[in-house]
Amino acid sequence: METKSTPKKLAPPDTRSRLRDRVTPPLLTVLGVITVFWKLALTKQYTFLASPDQANQVMPWLQTQVWAIRHWFVMLWDPYEWMGQSLIGQVQPGVASPFTFLLALAPLHHGQIQIFYVHLWFVLIHCVAALFAYWFLRDQGCSAGASVLGGIFYATAGFCGNTEWPQHLAAGIWAPLVFLFLLRALRGRTPMKSAAWAGVSLGLAWLSGHHAPALAITLAVVGVGMAALVRSEFRRQTALRLAVMFAVMAMVAAVQSLPAAEYGKLAKRWTVTGALTWKDKVEIPEHEDSGLRPNDLLHIVMPASALRTDPFVGVVGLSLAALAVFGGMRRRGARMFLLMAICALLFAMARNDAFYGWFYVFVPFVEKSRAPIVALCVFQFAMAVLVAMGADILIAAPEQPDLRKVLKALSWFGGITFGLFMLMAYLRPSVTSGILDGDPRPGMIGLIALLLAGLYTAWSRGYLRAGSTLAMLCLLLVIEQGNEAGWNWAHVRDQNRMGPVTALYDTQDLADWLRTRPGPKRLEINDKDTPFSFGDWYRMDAAHAFTASMLTATSELGGWWVDRIGRMYGLNYVVSRTPTRPGLQEMFTGKTGIKIWYNPEAFPRAWTVHRIVVAPNEWNGADMMNTWTFDLRTTALTVRAKPQLDTCGGADQVTRIDEKPSSVRVDVRMACKGLLVVSDNWYPGWHASIDGNSADIWKVNTVVRGVVVGTGKHTITMTYRPFSVYFGLFCTLLGVAVAIILQRKREEDAADVIG
Repeated sequence: METKSTPKKLAPPDTRSRLRDRVTPPLLTVLGVITVFWKLALTKQYTFLASPDQANQVMPWLQTQVWAIRHWFVMLWDPYEWMGQSLIGQVQPGVASPFTFLLALAPLHHGQIQIFYVHLWFVLIHCVAALFAYWFLRDQGCSAGASVLGGIFYATAGFCGNTEWPQHLAAGIWAPLVFLFLLRALRGRTPMKSAAWAGVSLGLAWLSGHHAPALAITLAVVGVGMAALVRSEFRRQTALRLAVMFAVMAMVAAVQSLPAAEYGKLAKRWTVTGALTWKDKVEIPEHEDSGLRPNDLLHIVMPASALRTDPFVGVVGLSLAALAVFGGMRRRGARMFLLMAICALLFAMARNDAFYGWFYVFVPFVEKSRAPIVALCVFQFAMAVLVAMGADILIAAPEQPDLRKVLKALSWFGGITFGLFMLMAYLRPSVTSGILDGDPRPGMIGLIALLLAGLYTAWSRGYLRAGSTLAMLCLLLVIEQGNEAGWNWAHVRDQNRMGPVTALYDTQDLADWLRTRPGPKRLEINDKDTPFSFGDWYRMDAAHAFTASMLTATSELGGWWVDRIGRMYGLNYVVSRTPTRPGLQEMFTGKTGIKIWYNPEAFPRAWTVHRIVVAPNEWNGADMMNTWTFDLRTTALTVRAKPQLDTCGGADQVTRIDEKPSSVRVDVRMACKGLLVVSDNWYPGWHASIDGNSADIWKVNTVVRGVVVGTGKHTITMTYRPFSVYFGLFCTLLGVAVAIILQRKREEDAADVIG
C-alpha cells in the first residue's frame, strides 16, 4: 500500500530572502577578516607568539587559566608565581574576560594549550571586532555593503590589525558596541535601556584585558557625553542618561576593578622608570616613549614594523574617509567621528601634544596607563565609521567633484610611489635601498593606489554597478590590510625567531621529572636560562615569573635569592644550567642542558614556632628579616603586635600538607600552643579554620601566613575567598540585571540631545 509522505514546509521566498540578506553580510565580514589573517587561521606555518612578551608571559598566563577552567574553577589566586599572588588582581591576564573562557573550549595536548588553537582564538577576537563594527554601522544607517567594508577595516587595520597582545586587543574592540548604545541613548531611542547597555559594554571593555584601551574608550565616551551636556537644551535628561551608563559600567567592571585596586595598593609594578608602587607616578618620559611621534604619521599610509601598535589606515581607507570628510560633513555623526579621530591621534602623540599634560595630571588612571599610543583603538574606530560613510557617499554619487579630487590624489600618489619603487628595483644593485632589500610593501601600496584609482574611474563612468564596486573595494581593502597585518609574524621553521616558543616545549622533560618527586615543591628559576614563566606553564610553585608586577612585601624583603629567605620560602629545587647557591645537589639534566638541583636546606612548606620577634613597622621588619640572625625555624617575626604562645619541651609534628591552587590543608600535632607558619604569601582574602572553626591569619616574617594552634591534633585549612572578587561579581551581575530589567520595561523614545 502506498503512503504519501508529508512534504516539508518551506519558508516563503520573501522570508528566505530576508534571512539571506541578514546573514550574508556578517558572513562576508568574517570571511574578509579570516582572509587577512589566513596565515594563522588556515595554516600552521606562522605565529604571532614568537616575541618574548607573548611566549614568556602571555602563553603561560593563558595556560594556567585554561587548565583551571577546563577543571571547573577560575584561577583567582596563582600559586605558581612569586610564592603566590592574585592573578585576577593583575588585570592583564584577563581572568574575568569572556574571551579567556572561549579559549578554554579548545582541546589540550598533554595538558598544554596548543598554539594553533591560540591562533584561531586570536582570529576569532578579530572576527568579533568586525561584527561589532558591522552592527554599529548598520545602526548608524550605513548600507550593508558599506558596513561590511567598515567592519573588515576596523578588525584588520591599525590597532586591531597590528596589536599582538591579546589582552590589549580584547579590551579595545568594544568601542563599536559602546557607541552603538551610547548614541542610541543620546538620540533618545529608548534612552534608559540604551544607556544601561552602553554601560554593560563599557564595563566589559574594562574587564576583558588591559586597562589602557578601556581607558581610551572611556575618555572618548566622556568627551561625547560632555559635548552633549554643553550643547543640549535637555541637560537634565542628558546627565541622567550618562549617569545610568557610568553607574552600570562601574558595576559590570567591578569583578575586575575591585581586585585590581586591592592588588595595586599592595604591589610593585615594573616599568622602564623602575619598580613603582601605587603611590608612585609613571614618569612623563615613559609616556612620551610609548606615544606616537609626528614622523610616525607616515605610517597611516605606509607600513610600519617597529611600533607598539600602528595607525595604519591605507589608501583604500584614506580615500573613503576623504570622501566622507569632503562630502559628508552635513551627515549626522560625521563631524563627531572626524573630531574623535583627530583627538585620539593627538592624545597618542604625548611628546608633542601639550594638552596631554592636563590628562596626565588631572584625569584618573591616565598616568598609570603609560601607553598613550593605545588611543589608536579609538582613532581606528572613528576611521572605520568614516570609511563606511565614505563608501555610501561614493555609491550614492558616482560623478561628484570630491571623487575627482580623490581620484587625482590617488593617481599621483600611486604613480610616484610605484614608479619610484620600480625605478629603484631596476637600478639595483647600483643603488642601495633598505626599503627594497627588507620591506617591499611600499611598492604594493603604490600599486593598490593605482588599482583603486582605476576602480573609481570605472565606477564614475558607469562601467560598474554599485554592488560590484563595493565588492572590489572590499577585495582591495583585504589585499592592502593583508600586506600590513601579519608581516612580522615568525615562520615556524625560523629557529632564531622561534626560540622563545620552542623553549616552552623543550623543557617538558624537566617538568616531567619534577612531577615524579614526592612532597610539595617550590622552584627557584634561573631566568637567564628559562626566561618564561615556568611555574605558570607547568603549574608548579615558583619563585620567579615573567610578570609586570609582584607584591611589594616580597620585593622589599630583599630577594628570594638570599639564602636565608630562600630557605624560609621552601625553594627546594633550582632550575638552572649552573648552581645558583652553595650546597645544591645535581639531580637531573634535561635535553636542553638545563639542570635541576636540589636544595636540602630548604624549609618544609609548613612548620611551627613558639617564639616571636616584633618589628615596629613593615620596613624595619624586612630589614630585621635580612640582617638579624634569629633562627626562622624556631622564631617568627610579626609587626606591631604578637600572638600569645606557649613554650614546651615536646616537639610538634606537621603530619600532612595538601595544597591546591586556592587552598592549603595542614594536619599538625602540637605539643603546646604555637604558631603554624605556611610559606605562602600573605594577602587579603585568605581565610583560615582550625577543625572547622574560623581562625585569624597572622602576617608572619612580613610576607607569609601563620595561624595560632592550640595543643593537640588539629587540621588547619586556609582558603582564598576574596571579598573584592565575590562582591565585585555580585556588582557585575547586578549591573547586567539592571540592563535586563530596563530592557523588559516599556519605554518611549525621548529627546535627541546631540542633534
